[in-house]
Amino acid sequence: MGSGTAYPSLDRNSAGVLIQSAGKNFVVDFGYGTVRQLLRLGVTYHDVDRIFFTHNHPDHMCDLIYFLFSTRYAPEARQRPLSIVAGNGFRGFFDGLLKAFGTWLVPTSYALDILELDEGTQEFDGLSVTARRVNHIEVSRGFRFEDEAGNSIAISGDTDYCQAMVDLGREADVLVLECSTPDESHVPGHLSPTPAARIARESNCKTLCLTHFYPPMLEMDPRPVISAQFSGDLVLAKDLTEFFLDNRE
Repeated sequence: MGSGTAYPSLDRNSAGVLIQSAGKNFVVDFGYGTVRQLLRLGVTYHDVDRIFFTHNHPDHMCDLIYFLFSTRYAPEARQRPLSIVAGNGFRGFFDGLLKAFGTWLVPTSYALDILELDEGTQEFDGLSVTARRVNHIEVSRGFRFEDEAGNSIAISGDTDYCQAMVDLGREADVLVLECSTPDESHVPGHLSPTPAARIARESNCKTLCLTHFYPPMLEMDPRPVISAQFSGDLVLAKDLTEFFLDNRE
């Protein structure tokens, strides 16, 4: 839903991915503008089942505040239980939000559950979800989602090159990697085209989708750098870029 960063843009929202499977709506990251983007896709504050956070930097989570506020004060009360899944330490971070905003964010009409994950695989509503620590900040997690038919998508959040992201992307139908800056201005803890291509090549994913572009990335064409290492399909994300996966025989 969002292909941008912390840099304000009229064309690119902050980070957010919607995964729809078997009638469920999973959202990965909830950066600025995610609530509005969900509405554009026909998903209201009633309809989100689970929210997964790769980490808690504002450009990946700030619309959570607006979302929770909406569920409490909008005219039609949300009834569906909501689950938040994130790395160890997120509960303490969330308690800090409640301390700042008080009861304004506390649900009154539905159950809210927070699950902290270190690493490993769990089942959620028919999807197998694997979490791994990635190379950004302490709480950062990359995720892989796979359904019973074998359709799979891996999402990095923010990360630098790491073996964990290669493992999450192994043979994935779609590997979504951040690509914040050109190689010459690479920032530790983030990806640029060359290390992103390395992860794609080593994981042997089918399609690489690059996202999370700061303005200098939008002034260059990363395709020659990527294609020098990776022979699969390449997509440069725009807001609301969609993938339809169906590996059923």
